[in-house]
Amino acid sequence: MTTPTAEAVDASGRVLSLAQAVQRLRSTRHLLLGEIHDNPEHHRIRAALLREMLADGLPTWVVFEQMDRQHNAAIAAAPRNTDAVMEAGRLDQKNWVWPLHRPLLDAALAGGATVLGGNLSRAEATQVVRGGITQVPADLRRYLSDTGDDATPTPSRWTAALDTELARQIDAGHCGALPAKMVAPMALAQRARDAALASAMLQAPAGTRVVLIAGNGHVRRDIGVPHYLLAKAATSPNDARMVSIGFLERAADSSTSVDGPYDEAWFTARVARPDPCESFRPPSPSP
Repeated sequence: MTTPTAEAVDASGRVLSLAQAVQRLRSTRHLLLGEIHDNPEHHRIRAALLREMLADGLPTWVVFEQMDRQHNAAIAAAPRNTDAVMEAGRLDQKNWVWPLHRPLLDAALAGGATVLGGNLSRAEATQVVRGGITQVPADLRRYLSDTGDDATPTPSRWTAALDTELARQIDAGHCGALPAKMVAPMALAQRARDAALASAMLQAPAGTRVVLIAGNGHVRRDIGVPHYLLAKAATSPNDARMVSIGFLERAADSSTSVDGPYDEAWFTARVARPDPCESFRPPSPSP
């Protein structure tokens, strides 16, 4: 095994070794791999990591943010090739700039993993934005129900501080252009998405390794999927074996600045892209 790429470094600037990473991560029950969606190097490195981990033959589920959970029966029935699974999972090729994620599906299927979608559908998320907690799918509401005072935090408790941070991330992710009244509803929809991804991961049988492929915001330990996994870990210690890796980009001066709480942060070169806020148009407020 070799270094994933000369351009991949940790937060200290040290070049990463794929062999060392695989050895360190083998005993992980839940491995969450973040991404900047349009950075092809993030997908290539994670695919290489996934191939090496699957070589040990341990039963593994790979849950993709890029496909919705409602299509899992179709995914399971599809032929085990990337195009068939992508089509069965109704992966939005335009919005996810297909085939950027092909290396990950290739690696998961070649390694014998069970591939699943974990996201809410766009229609479900829209219903949550418009209708609030009562529109969250019934099986996910229990993940969102434990709120309380910051003075008595528990692994499952959603505090005011977490609410504030998620709202800040939602606002920043929409270029500060969202109408104020839309921030909280969209934050709730983000929580519902994270709960859906966690729920998909938690359905894996005992003894199964579970890998999540998702954006960096989803794999944050404070406000992302790990929050909901940790709630389950309180009653199932094996589920506490979790590692979250943020895949980030170095600044123009090659500095490495971590933009969220992860167990590890891996950095690659920055992808040249236009400023997304120059063309951003906020969604219309819901009626």
